[in-house]
Amino acid sequence: MAVPGRHLEELRAFLDANVPFEDNPTFVRALGAAGWVAPHWPAAYGGRGLTEAEAVEVYAELDARELPRQPRGSGFVLAAPTMLQHSEEATKRRFLPRIVTGEERWCQLFSEPGAGSDLASLATTAVRDGDEWIVNGQKVWTTYGHESEMAMLLARTNPAAPKHAGITYFGLDLRAAGVEVRPLVQMTGECEFNEVFLTDVRVPDLYRISPVNDGWAATQTTLGAERFALSGVRKKKKASDEILGGKTIQDVLAVGRSDRRDALAQAYIASRVLELATARRLHGSLTKIAKARTNQDLQLVAIEHLGAQATAWSPDDEITPGFVRELLRTRANSIEGGTSEIQRNIVGERVLGLPREPDPFKGRPWKEVPRS
Repeated sequence: MAVPGRHLEELRAFLDANVPFEDNPTFVRALGAAGWVAPHWPAAYGGRGLTEAEAVEVYAELDARELPRQPRGSGFVLAAPTMLQHSEEATKRRFLPRIVTGEERWCQLFSEPGAGSDLASLATTAVRDGDEWIVNGQKVWTTYGHESEMAMLLARTNPAAPKHAGITYFGLDLRAAGVEVRPLVQMTGECEFNEVFLTDVRVPDLYRISPVNDGWAATQTTLGAERFALSGVRKKKKASDEILGGKTIQDVLAVGRSDRRDALAQAYIASRVLELATARRLHGSLTKIAKARTNQDLQLVAIEHLGAQATAWSPDDEITPGFVRELLRTRANSIEGGTSEIQRNIVGERVLGLPREPDPFKGRPWKEVPRS
């Protein structure tokens, strides 16, 4: 039997001193501060300088104990990979240590009222002023923007360049002067998304995540990570553990009726196929399409099994409202993170090699392209 490495001994000593814990965010913050959230990162970035193989052992130990290891927000999943690949050293040292602890929770400021599916047409501007940038514009559908401290921001820094070539990627402090976050009420009655207004917001150049006017390449890193994050099968104990919402196949099987076994069997098969497809690390657009469809279909199966109970339930019914809520929430799965229609275009063009749709304005300066 192999003798555990020194890193596992140190991890177990940390866990002995910190488990049990008060709540997940508190534990993850301590875990990150000790370098265990991203142990393969350099110490200057909040890691421990371990090898990838040693990091896998660390994660296996944490998962075996069913301990949380994901910081708050989307910083660790989306912003960090982008910084590691595209940012300057000082920027990495500023942000990464606070990401692994969850001290700064991140959200996305990508989509705009006139730039959703065609993200590269965005109109928010950033104008350089010495060591700062002055940002003006509007963003929308910002998930958990009202609970975040930092944001991944795309802004146009060269309107005379073609639309993909004049974008720069920044980190934005949502606590800065000129930032207004307005929650949007969903049909579930919750406020998960927001619109964000930016008026003469000053952003230090230190917060610039990409090279100037080369933000589109960094954006692709983030979007690729996002597709995988929104398509994976997560180990969850309840629906609220899943970022996309939705009851699990186990939840649905528990309320299933014996006279609808075919529908339950098909739902179970679909969930297993998705799990296997995700494990194969297929193209993120493929798995995101499959995840959205599978999750939405599963919630419909549950509602069909509940029957009339799903339209009118007694006040003491603690089960049915949760299923209805998840049905409503998952309708967004085929929209958020890039619509399923756009993902199919990506699969056609980048996976199958089909020709792109003609663009009469391709190569033209952004400022000369008509905007609706």
